[in-house]
Amino acid sequence: MAAKAKAKVDIGKKIENRILKIASLLHIKPNIFTKYFLTFAAIFLTVLIALGSTLMLLVNSYTLNERTSMLKENVYSIANTVEGTLSASDMNDKYTLGKEILCETLSTVSQSIDADVFVCDNEGNIILCRDKAGSLPALGYFPSCSVHDKIRINSNILSLVYQEGQIVEKANIGGTQCYVVGRPIYQDGNIIGTVFALSNTGIQDLSIIVLRLFLVSAFFCLIFAFICIYYLTKKMLSPLQQMSKAAKQYAAGDFSYRVKIEGADELADLGKAFNDMAEALAVLEGSRRSFVSNVSHELKTPMTSIAGFIDGILDGTIPKEKEDYYLGIVSGEVKRLSRLVVSMLNMSKIESGDLEMKPSKYDISDQIIHILLTFEQKIENKNIDIRGLDEFKPTYVVADPDMIYQAIYNLVDNAVKFTNEGGYIQVRLTETATQIELSIKNSGTGIKAEDLSRVFERFYKADKSRSLDAKGAGLGLYLVKLMIEMHGGRVSAKSESEDTAEFSFTLPKQFSPVYLKETR
Repeated sequence: MAAKAKAKVDIGKKIENRILKIASLLHIKPNIFTKYFLTFAAIFLTVLIALGSTLMLLVNSYTLNERTSMLKENVYSIANTVEGTLSASDMNDKYTLGKEILCETLSTVSQSIDADVFVCDNEGNIILCRDKAGSLPALGYFPSCSVHDKIRINSNILSLVYQEGQIVEKANIGGTQCYVVGRPIYQDGNIIGTVFALSNTGIQDLSIIVLRLFLVSAFFCLIFAFICIYYLTKKMLSPLQQMSKAAKQYAAGDFSYRVKIEGADELADLGKAFNDMAEALAVLEGSRRSFVSNVSHELKTPMTSIAGFIDGILDGTIPKEKEDYYLGIVSGEVKRLSRLVVSMLNMSKIESGDLEMKPSKYDISDQIIHILLTFEQKIENKNIDIRGLDEFKPTYVVADPDMIYQAIYNLVDNAVKFTNEGGYIQVRLTETATQIELSIKNSGTGIKAEDLSRVFERFYKADKSRSLDAKGAGLGLYLVKLMIEMHGGRVSAKSESEDTAEFSFTLPKQFSPVYLKETR
């Protein structure tokens, strides 16, 4: 099957190359219309030649049969007439009234059937013909005939007539290729002469007529095809031209142009795909600009603080006794920059699909407890009540431990950060036959309805006016989303009231990675 498909492709390539070569020889621009028209013309002419040749063969065959049949009938009739009129002794050039009548008959029949009908003797000499009709005898003999006196039927044809009784042959008579129909003239059982009919017209004339009809039909068909293909091509090229224009504008960074979609064919689907691509590119470009703007802002703020404090220490603006305090601030800002850079590197690796995943089977409940222990001091400082750990039981998943650790860590960090003093964090871990679900709910600060759909966007902060996350870059929840989705899971956020927020994710128990390059 593959070999046949390849052969078809090769044939198609050869045809296209030949069409392009023809267009080049004719100095025609090889556009789509030219390709379509030349292809159609080549196919049409090939089919026309095949059909024309077949039809002409059939017409010639039919005409020949009809013509020879008519010649046979007339030759037979004249032979019977001659047999009843002439005797063996009359087969010479002497003029008689009977011979004059026979010549008149030959003239009439020849004109009516468009053939040369004549009578010859056993030597092949023509003694009676259409041209001798109405002639005045000289000394009792027919005058000479400038046409038929030069013609002599050869012995081979005469022998065939004598042997077969009646023949239809194609032969050269008097230097002309023609169809010959002959029948002997009998008297008393003996052959005294032969009636011949020669036809070299009619068939050729009909073939020429048929050929002309075909040529005229082909000409008008090509004109009609030219008009149809022109308008069809123009209609088809319109969306393609729009797409070309759109592609150029997209390349220039303008994603506002949209292709007009008409109909429901493949071109309409392509136009819709172009518009969808424009939407995606516009979103991507907006995301890129937002990313650059946010990164610039996130880097500029700590770097400005670091530079200001360092300059203050160097130029003596900051007193010696406060240098340690401000160096501590500088150290915190440096660490913040480091975390931001690490987060952006991880984000870049995940989005590009370059972050290698190392799955293994492990108990995710132990991992959650371990992460909560790393926040023990912050939890105690805010007197936060951790709920739900008593319901934990060993729960095994096959996943990348480091990536899932980072995802859970970011969710716990977010919960601890926004939980109020003396509030609580509810941790719930459930499992089914195919997946696990982790939910982390905290008191203190809810999420507005308009923010729920955007909390997992990069650099997005639900409440920019608050100082609770002033040092956050807005990448934590976004990284959670990327990491979980890479494992084939889903993340969600909800806020049942103004003082609670809940983040959760589902994770397949068996490793089922989704490559972001293909799905995002």
